Amino acid sequence: MRPDAPAERIAGFVRTLRREGYGIGVQETLDAVRAAALSDPLDAEFLRAGLRALTCHDVAQWHRFDALFENYWYPARAPLPNELSAAETIDPRLAARRREQRGGLTGLAHAMDPDNIYSAEIQQIGAGASRQNTLSRSDFRFLTDRRDQREIEVLAERLALRIRRRLRRRRREVARGTHIHMRRTMRRNLATGGLPVHLRFMERRREPPRLVWLQDVSHSMASYSPLLTRFGRGLLRVFPDAEAFVFHTRLFRVTGLYREVNADALRKRLEARNELWLGGTRIAESLASFNQRYAGRYVDRRAIVVILSDGMDSDSPEDLTEAVRVLRQRAHRILWLNPLLGCEGIRVAEEFPPALRAMLDFIGTAHSLDSLARAAEYLARA
Repeated sequence: MRPDAPAERIAGFVRTLRREGYGIGVQETLDAVRAAALSDPLDAEFLRAGLRALTCHDVAQWHRFDALFENYWYPARAPLPNELSAAETIDPRLAARRREQRGGLTGLAHAMDPDNIYSAEIQQIGAGASRQNTLSRSDFRFLTDRRDQREIEVLAERLALRIRRRLRRRRREVARGTHIHMRRTMRRNLATGGLPVHLRFMERRREPPRLVWLQDVSHSMASYSPLLTRFGRGLLRVFPDAEAFVFHTRLFRVTGLYREVNADALRKRLEARNELWLGGTRIAESLASFNQRYAGRYVDRRAIVVILSDGMDSDSPEDLTEAVRVLRQRAHRILWLNPLLGCEGIRVAEEFPPALRAMLDFIGTAHSLDSLARAAEYLARA
């Protein structure tokens, strides 16, 4: 292993903390490297205490530190989660790589031991899968590296496109029906020697729902707009008759923009539309404008309406509740995705009044790739 490998590992751990929301600057990084140089390479607990004191700024970060420390330095000790991350859902090879790395050697003592016989390539394989999983869980607004941001934007669009496979299936399996699903029935009765004791049925899948995308592009949502725009663009490619709208103090129809084939061209066309990017937010008035101008044409009993907003509205909560109530009378489902729900200490009850919550079928966060995966799964089932 190269002599500067311990310093690189410390810097990598600091970057991991920064992606998790820790406010760590250059000076803290240099102090962490100095603390590692002063400690015994095999004394992991001494370094753990030093790094905790340098990087934690509040009680919540203090409590989260141990889990992040263990996951980074000793991935073999960390429990293997049952659920796949969003990145692993998109690329199954990452899940296999994550299981393989548990047999690798990326612990603190060996990483700082100059006599370690393991090559850097082994650590890089484990770090690659860990990086993808870390990016999937990271709050998008804290991703300061442009390469990481672009990577998550691309993954968000690929995540939305995965719904297409489920929507294009002409038939689906059901417990009871009139048409026997021969392949499932034969597989289900292998234990009985092929005797069809347990029958499986199939039925024709209904027509895919219509998607209506309503995205808040006000100043308070600027940090999440690139991620949500790519996710919305992917959904419009999946749902054939989907419609997209953005709003701040006014409402704009952007379906043609979101159906742009080239992602770079989409970015340039959005940046050229200066009227789309303002500071204020009037959610209630924008939804009321949508109800008046577009709902009669685009929203029916098979329509799923997705609202993406942090809820920071200059209109009154009563006006917002009334606008959603009118929309509720037409739509089949209403989903509200709020990136702020991913922030520590923010609760649904504080952001959504009871009357408004009662009219929403799904309330979720949209601050990371994993949170968008949960929303995509709901859309696929709905």
